[in-house]
Amino acid sequence: MPFTIIAGDSFTSSGVGVKIILPSSADYFRTTNITQMALSGTVCVRGEWFGPKFGVGASAANSGLRWRKAASHAILIDSFSTATASDGFTYVTVSPVVEAQSANAITAITAASPAVVSQTNTYSDGDILQFYDTTGMLQIAGMNFQISTVSGAGYTLIGLRAVGLTAGTAGYTRRISKMLAVEPQFLYVTEITKATQAVVRTSVDPTAYYVIGMKVHFSVPTSFGMYQMNQLTGTIVAMSSANYTMTVDIDSSAFTTFAFPLTTSSPTAALFATIAPAGASTQYNPVTNVQTGYNFQYQPFRTGQFTPYMYLGAGAASPAGAANDVIDWEACKYEN
Repeated sequence: MPFTIIAGDSFTSSGVGVKIILPSSADYFRTTNITQMALSGTVCVRGEWFGPKFGVGASAANSGLRWRKAASHAILIDSFSTATASDGFTYVTVSPVVEAQSANAITAITAASPAVVSQTNTYSDGDILQFYDTTGMLQIAGMNFQISTVSGAGYTLIGLRAVGLTAGTAGYTRRISKMLAVEPQFLYVTEITKATQAVVRTSVDPTAYYVIGMKVHFSVPTSFGMYQMNQLTGTIVAMSSANYTMTVDIDSSAFTTFAFPLTTSSPTAALFATIAPAGASTQYNPVTNVQTGYNFQYQPFRTGQFTPYMYLGAGAASPAGAANDVIDWEACKYEN
């Protein structure tokens, strides 16, 4: 037997790219579209990727062999790289921040609470997008936002209260990894209230990265108004995944108001306001020999990305299939 299967499974496509994390390196990867196999139409029913062991026959990034069906059920074989508007296999051994995809144009961003983005897309609820070249709403260019209430025409940014900002009229996004090379990661701050215990809004759901009891350190440029918060360290006492907020034990009631710099000040004004993990206060009981106040699951710095993995392009002509297609996959090692 020339190949040994090292991993395999199936998934129901949601019409977006899929990342398959592998237990070890792979030499061969195959997908089968179970849903489309018995139906007529020009679709990808099988995809094959060949690793470096195949020398000049190895698959290029975002390519591989594509087995597709004609309306007559005849099988036609070509490569994803030569097909129009279809993505193939991308084998990743070094974790990127930006996934394999094309830039996507924005048509509008509302100056509302929360902000709503108009954009033709194939994103999903919970995706993290990096915004850039935003016309009008210059202040958010370069920031990462978690999206929700996604439709094919747009989505909501719970982490952005854009009241008072200039509405966006254009720009681009790319989907990025939810976890970075180092976790827990720093987060972008979009709002800080004036209160005896400050409530901080971040551009993504903080509960996915931080825990109650963790200490956090603020970096707030003077361009954001609440300069008194800069370089302060506080402890998280509460969090909300519904509002993308955390409450910290810092009295900000006498501070000046937090606000984004004016559009006319960007990009010359210092950007951005951020918050970063700063460990935790622990207590040790010498009688019970128990240490409390530290979550070993979340707080130690660690990698948030895992390699190798295979990224499957989505669409009827691609290995991850169209929405509701059932895809079987196998990853194999070559025996030699």
